[in-house]
Amino acid sequence: MSNPHAAAVAAFLNRYVFEVNADRVLPVEGPAHAAHDIGSDGSAAADVAAGTGALSALNKSVQNKSSLNKNKNKNKNKNKNKNKLAGGGAAAGAATLMPALELRRLHQLPAADPFTVARRFVWECLDICLPPGPDFTRLETAVLLAMQSRDAERMRRLPEIEAQAAFSVDEFLRPLGIEGFSGYEATEGLFLNILQATEYVGLLYKARIDRDRPSVVEPRLRPLLAVPAHQSFPSNHSFQAHSIVFAFNAILPEHPATEELQRIAQNVAENREWAGLHFPSDTIAGKELARRFAPYLRDAFGAAFLAAQAEWH
Repeated sequence: MSNPHAAAVAAFLNRYVFEVNADRVLPVEGPAHAAHDIGSDGSAAADVAAGTGALSALNKSVQNKSSLNKNKNKNKNKNKNKNKLAGGGAAAGAATLMPALELRRLHQLPAADPFTVARRFVWECLDICLPPGPDFTRLETAVLLAMQSRDAERMRRLPEIEAQAAFSVDEFLRPLGIEGFSGYEATEGLFLNILQATEYVGLLYKARIDRDRPSVVEPRLRPLLAVPAHQSFPSNHSFQAHSIVFAFNAILPEHPATEELQRIAQNVAENREWAGLHFPSDTIAGKELARRFAPYLRDAFGAAFLAAQAEWH
């Protein structure tokens, strides 16, 4: 003797097809008369009819949620890069962390290298010109006082000086045409990590050379920003900005914006002079350190360089 309920379920499965997608399985409503032809037991037919209505409602509900999720995902993808650049996304948070693995590579000794001892930490003592002597420093101080007297030019640069105090890669993304666009996360991440790594390296050189800030040498100087606690030589803003320029030039030397990137880096560095925070020789030393440190930066960030390069080909 057959079970009427089991027969009703079997009939329902036979009459109703299912939509099968990668992320869901949903019943698709069959013909309107299907519930009336299931068995001779009226209660079973009623149960199935009720079930059909519930499943239909569930189907519509899930489909509505699915369309809402699609719209949400579209909006999320549309604003993904904006949120990331604003610091609101997880990717941005991860990209701004100290690149510890890459910095560790700088400190690792090359394997099977007979000159290991000689090459150990050579990037910490690169051959850059030391700060000039007292006579030349007095000349530089006179230049900074002359720049300070040009009030109109100083005030024209003030918004840039204030914006560049907290270093951002946005100025370097803009001329490349990728600010606010997705698909260049590796390039932006590389720039952010270069800022972190070069700040660390630059502070090592500052501590070793130990040059006083211009306002310490010449009390008549009135810096436009609070004077940082660390030393003056070399300029870390110059070092960081030019390191980004050299890195992108290694990735895509034929890009027409490379000259504009160089102009931006020089402007960032010179604005620190207009702010009264650096001697001109600090700026020159920062650029020279960036040039000499570039090969070590490429070695440490080799995978990141390749990932960024892949985005442009």
